[in-house]
Amino acid sequence: MTRNLVSGGMGFLGVYLARKLLADGEEVVLFDRQSRLPPNAVDLQGKVEIFSGDIGNWVHVVEAIKQHHIDSIYHLAALLGMECEESAASGFRVNVIGTFNVLEAARLTGVKDVTFVSTGATYGLIPPKKIFNDTPQKAENMHAATKICSELLGNQYHRQYGANFRSVRYGMIVGPARQISYYYGDWSGVIEMTAKGKPYTVHSDPNIPCAYIYVKDAARALIEVKRAPESKLRQRIYNVHGFMATINEVAGAIRHYIPNAQITYDWDKSEYMKLQNSGVSYEMDNSIAHEDFGYQPEYLLDSMIRDFIKEVEAGRAR
Repeated sequence: MTRNLVSGGMGFLGVYLARKLLADGEEVVLFDRQSRLPPNAVDLQGKVEIFSGDIGNWVHVVEAIKQHHIDSIYHLAALLGMECEESAASGFRVNVIGTFNVLEAARLTGVKDVTFVSTGATYGLIPPKKIFNDTPQKAENMHAATKICSELLGNQYHRQYGANFRSVRYGMIVGPARQISYYYGDWSGVIEMTAKGKPYTVHSDPNIPCAYIYVKDAARALIEVKRAPESKLRQRIYNVHGFMATINEVAGAIRHYIPNAQITYDWDKSEYMKLQNSGVSYEMDNSIAHEDFGYQPEYLLDSMIRDFIKEVEAGRAR
């Protein structure tokens, strides 16, 4: 039975990844700065182990692997865009040094498999409308720079030491318990809040399409790329996509299930907001991921809304 260490394991994606691994009969250790499960993850109580530590601390990473006899690592721990902009030093320490710590600790302790979460943000602030695996990357903020650096580190450890490094890049992951921030929160917040019976005000451009992927598809893609036979893979890093939709389309789908949903619009037309919205308005080509390890999205707009509402009703939101 595989024992998996999930860094950033109490975060939004980490919790769903843990649920999927457990459902598949694997064991899970959550590595996180927190020592207690968040309220939206109480269903994991008694089913997972927890290691409270700092991904930027080399000793913590090695201790977690050794103490829990880890076989495989899913590396999700990272600071996101705004946090990296507030402190480049913190972004570098967590995202780059953290990735180095994971790769080097895995090498020294004999853990071969490291599966890493990257991002479509590596294609630039105004990316092409359709992105392929060979589309040139453009690091135009600190978050993207750290993710590209981490990808390169993983590729180097594969070349130099034979590490089984694999990675996926996502667009906008949506699902219950995603942090609802002013700029990026609209994509999940409009569903989560209305499913709770609360009003929601959208600030993003309601007519711009977004590269959605539902959190359950995102977790499944990580597992599928990790488990794929080496002989099937043509590369180490894959783009993974769900579907395209505007917030207006999402609102329409919500009202199909929640007719009295209170959704209002206060469109922020500032240049900064236009840039943020443009940064998620692209489609990722899934063909290579599908051919190499069989990935295809299970959740499109309607099925995502339906399942999202069920998850909120089950208490899996913040």
